[in-house]
Amino acid sequence: MKLKNPLKITTLVAAVLFAVSTFNACTNLEEFPQDKVTSDVLIQEPELIQNLIAPALGQLRFLWYREGVWGMQESNSDELMFPTRGTDWFDGGVWQQQCLHTWTPVHRDVNRVWNLLNSGIASANFGISVLGTDEDVSDDVKNYRGMLRFLRDFYMYNLVDMYGLSPYRDAFDLDYNSDPVYLTREEAFNFLTNDLKQIIDIMPERAVADYGVPTRDAALMLLAKLYLNKEVYTGTAAWDSSLYYLNQIIDPGNYQLADDYFGMFGPDNYQNFRKPGDEAIFVSGFDDTDAYGMTTVVIWVQHTFHYNQHLNGDYTGNWNGCVAPEGYLKECWLEGGTDLNTDIRWADSTDYPYFAAVSGFNHGPQFNLAGEQLLTRGGDPLSYTFECPLEATEAQGVRVLKYAPRKETVSITRVSNDFVIWRYADALLMKAECLARTGDMNGALAIVNQIRVKRGAPALASMELMDILRERGRELYWEGHRRQDMIRFGTFLQPRINKEYVSPQTALILPIPQTAIEASDGLLQQNPGY
Repeated sequence: MKLKNPLKITTLVAAVLFAVSTFNACTNLEEFPQDKVTSDVLIQEPELIQNLIAPALGQLRFLWYREGVWGMQESNSDELMFPTRGTDWFDGGVWQQQCLHTWTPVHRDVNRVWNLLNSGIASANFGISVLGTDEDVSDDVKNYRGMLRFLRDFYMYNLVDMYGLSPYRDAFDLDYNSDPVYLTREEAFNFLTNDLKQIIDIMPERAVADYGVPTRDAALMLLAKLYLNKEVYTGTAAWDSSLYYLNQIIDPGNYQLADDYFGMFGPDNYQNFRKPGDEAIFVSGFDDTDAYGMTTVVIWVQHTFHYNQHLNGDYTGNWNGCVAPEGYLKECWLEGGTDLNTDIRWADSTDYPYFAAVSGFNHGPQFNLAGEQLLTRGGDPLSYTFECPLEATEAQGVRVLKYAPRKETVSITRVSNDFVIWRYADALLMKAECLARTGDMNGALAIVNQIRVKRGAPALASMELMDILRERGRELYWEGHRRQDMIRFGTFLQPRINKEYVSPQTALILPIPQTAIEASDGLLQQNPGY
């Protein structure tokens, strides 16, 4: 078993995990057993401190799958779609509602993501409460306080981004039967930016941090993300503030663009840590020898490839699901955005001899490892088409392989690829956007071309603001950014293939789950339009 993260969950942490059911009355929390872990225990056994972060850190794993934050940021954008194929992938209409922006307060994933993020807050708050406020403590304790506060802020940020508000409870308020305060977007923005500024100097530096934990750079990136989206959240732009924090990540020269694009997402991508070309700023660690209680959740092969496309022979139960929609492909790839023959992000055939599939976008006739063309379940040649309606046939839709599996699979229901939440190219493109929005289009163009040349795309002679959105679509596809990006650029509500109308303004944020409203003693009000 590979050891990617030294933060191992001990019996003590298992007790914490069992106790952390949630965060507030809206999710039916049980009270934490404070007698299990106390500051006195940690003083006597300081080696246990590192385990205190494990529940809050482990909660990240549940976000990056089709029914989590990843799905909620991708499958309602132009970049990813789960078409209904006969009786497959209807699931009560949840995927069609994602595509059409017709969620309701009882939508399965609207509820699921809300609960996941609130559970993350609860886990972080518990750790914060145990570590206390005493200033006469070691630097390690201060580091872990910073990391736990960062994780709490990260989960709150996602709630603010998607639901337009976030619950807040003081970590030292141990009355878990009382309701939290619900912060508006502006209130949450102010709280999060202030809190992150307070913890920057107690976060571990990347050069000395353990792999997989949030670092000072992750805190800087979250601040930059908040200021990048401030106009969406509060009505007032703050591009210069975002630049200020991005430059603190970029200027020291600790990151470089990767030579191997798909190597960033490979099955052993933890081995890139602090090596030349390591772009990862913040990751969520996975290990396919451990189920984490989430087998069949994060599966990058099964949820997209055809039932009969077995890759290395192990994947005999694929689900023939999500695709890259035609409109996105035309906008970002097919109509002059790059050179498909040289841009490595489009397709890398390095592992084709092992999988009979390329990393990137798979389209056209599909074959097995013996070179024989695959067939649909009806016996027709399997050939993926660019066209894919919401009600699709088996073969319609381009399939994406961003996180390639092991060549020798440990478990087809799990992954060993660590999910890259934020990386250097994202920071560069954020800087390019801030420069463009403040009038420095030449500076923005230089950054975009730096990335394009590295990826084998031809340099642009000139550029408009919307070209940055397209470049983000080429560089960061299927990484969980697209919904937020489209909202910031004003394209999220626009008509697209399979959604031929302008979505209402209310679709910019999700509905509050009905169960949360009913449990809030009248404190929570439904978002407008739902």
